[in-house]
Amino acid sequence: MFEGDAFVALDSAFTALSPPLVLEVVLTFIGGTVSHRRARALVWLVFGGLALASIAVPMLLPRAGIAWLDGPSWAGAFLAFWLPTMVLEVVLLVRHLRHSSDATEKARTRTVLAALAIGASFSTSDIAHGAGAPFAPYLGSIGTLGAAALLATCAMRFALFDRNVSARTTLYVVGMIGAFVVASLVVFRVLAGSLAAQVFASAMMMGLVVAVARELGIANAESRERAQRLAILGRFSAQMAHDLRSPLAAMLGAVQVLEGIADEPTEKERATRKELLDLTFAQAKRMAAIVDSYDRMGRIELRKTRVRIDEIVLAVARAHGLEERSITWGDGQAECEADRDLFESAVDNVVRNALEATHVRGAVRIETERSEDAVVVRVVDTGPGMDARLRQRAFDDFFTTKETGSGLGLSFARRVMLAHGGDVTLKGDIGVGTTVELRLPA
Repeated sequence: MFEGDAFVALDSAFTALSPPLVLEVVLTFIGGTVSHRRARALVWLVFGGLALASIAVPMLLPRAGIAWLDGPSWAGAFLAFWLPTMVLEVVLLVRHLRHSSDATEKARTRTVLAALAIGASFSTSDIAHGAGAPFAPYLGSIGTLGAAALLATCAMRFALFDRNVSARTTLYVVGMIGAFVVASLVVFRVLAGSLAAQVFASAMMMGLVVAVARELGIANAESRERAQRLAILGRFSAQMAHDLRSPLAAMLGAVQVLEGIADEPTEKERATRKELLDLTFAQAKRMAAIVDSYDRMGRIELRKTRVRIDEIVLAVARAHGLEERSITWGDGQAECEADRDLFESAVDNVVRNALEATHVRGAVRIETERSEDAVVVRVVDTGPGMDARLRQRAFDDFFTTKETGSGLGLSFARRVMLAHGGDVTLKGDIGVGTTVELRLPA
């Protein structure tokens, strides 16, 4: 059965798809899926085209197509693109290993490097044999087994991707794979002798598996997002209720006093009534301002004025109980056009995150800097830090590593900075703390 033409076509197609999948694992591990998106797109384009050709050519030209797959042309094309991709992956992993300061992260990286070395080198021996190197043994299956074992160890022992997979999801995936294998064997038996029918039926089954897996992923993601949005809505409502409680209490107290004043008040009561009416009016304006502030925060609606960054930083620092000596001022007056309320909220969110990360043992420092084209506020903490994978996801909505966190602090800060034409960057590593830099155009 494995020597049949249909299996050769499917085996070639799946083999062609393995390099971009390996690259996805490496880039996800080092937190580089965004910074290396062009390399990702190029590798998927090249090997995706090779996989498609591995299915289409044998169906259209059965004899010539199988001869092409079994000959040196296909293997040579695969190696020509696979070797540079493998070199890129090794370089990225070695660079990540050198820049990592955490011992556990170094162990993870060495395990992924070992898995890549075993899986890639052993599998390449099969391709080299097909390319006309008869001395190359067939070691692809052994390499796949070894690499899978190492990655499984890394994923479970070292929490490779920091995901908790439920037992239900695991059983679902294992069952789906088993059903696909059984169905493939049935197809090969029932449609024996018809290459086009076997390849078409197998491709259809694979498409169905991918579609079902995708729907499962979307359903799980939507369920998590819905739960997170409800949690955020609850916290948002609680914060708004807290902000409105004080002016409401003042207004209700004023109304109660007004009700006790006689219809024909004395001069003193008339003065008191005017004072209370002014208080009620002021508190109503305060409530309207609070609602307007929440509305603008949700829509990131800018109202720019000329602001002094040192005043905003000092106000945020005092609000969080930070001493002025924890602030490092840059040279000159740092002024720029910005929405004061929104920028102050962005800085406040970043400082709050830093304080929560350090708890009581760490320290938080705020730095300001003025250059020719930008004003920078840098929040530095000495907390536990983040690895590359956490840094890549830190700006995602609802992503948080804290049990009571909302996951909106950094994402909100980034939206505010982008709306101003600036940006937010995050640096750091496990054990060395985290630095968040907010940059505004001057």
